[in-house]
Amino acid sequence: MNQPIPYGYCHCGCGGLTTVPQNDHSVHGYIKGVPIDFIMGHNSRGHLNPKWNGGNRIRSDGYVYLWIPGHPRSCKNYVMEHLVVAEKALGKPLPPKAEVHHIDLKRDHNENNNLVVCQDSAYHKLIHKRTKARAACGHADWDHCAYCKQYDDPKNLFVNVQGRAYHRACELDYQKLCRDRKRQEAPASRFIAEAGL
Repeated sequence: MNQPIPYGYCHCGCGGLTTVPQNDHSVHGYIKGVPIDFIMGHNSRGHLNPKWNGGNRIRSDGYVYLWIPGHPRSCKNYVMEHLVVAEKALGKPLPPKAEVHHIDLKRDHNENNNLVVCQDSAYHKLIHKRTKARAACGHADWDHCAYCKQYDDPKNLFVNVQGRAYHRACELDYQKLCRDRKRQEAPASRFIAEAGL
C-alpha cells in the first residue's frame, strides 16, 4: 500500500523537500507560502507527467517500450515490448543471453505468432542471414561471395577462418587488380623518391 506523501515533500516519491514560493503564480498554480508539489523537473517522471500515455513509447529505431519499473531487463523503468510478450508466452523470464526475433522484421509488430525466442545473438544473426539469403535467391542455406556479392551454393564457395565466403576465381581477380594498381602507383612513388620530395 502506498504511503501518503508528507506535506512539503516532492510528490514523485523521491523524498526531497520542495520549495515554498514567495509570490503567487497563476500559470504554475503556485500559492504564496504553500509548498509546491514537485521539485523542478520531477513532475515529468513517468505516470506523474501530465502527458502520460500509459507508459508506451516508440523509439526512433521502431522498437516499442513499456513502462514497467522494477523489471529485470528495464532501463530507466522501460522494457522492450517484445521481451515482455515473449516472457508472458513462456510463463517465465527469458534467459540472460536470449534475444527475440521478429519474423516479419517489423519491430513494432509484437504478437506471439510473430516472435521467435533465440538462445543467443549468434542464432539471431543466423536467422537474419538465412532470411536475407532466401529473399535474395530463394535458397536459405546459400551464402554470398564477399567479392561479387552473388549468392551461390556453399559447395562452390570457399570460407576462410573469419567465416567470409567467396569464389576462388573472384579472389584471384581481386588480387590481380590490387597488383595492377600497385604497379601503376610504383613509378610515381619512385620518381618522388628520386626527386627528393
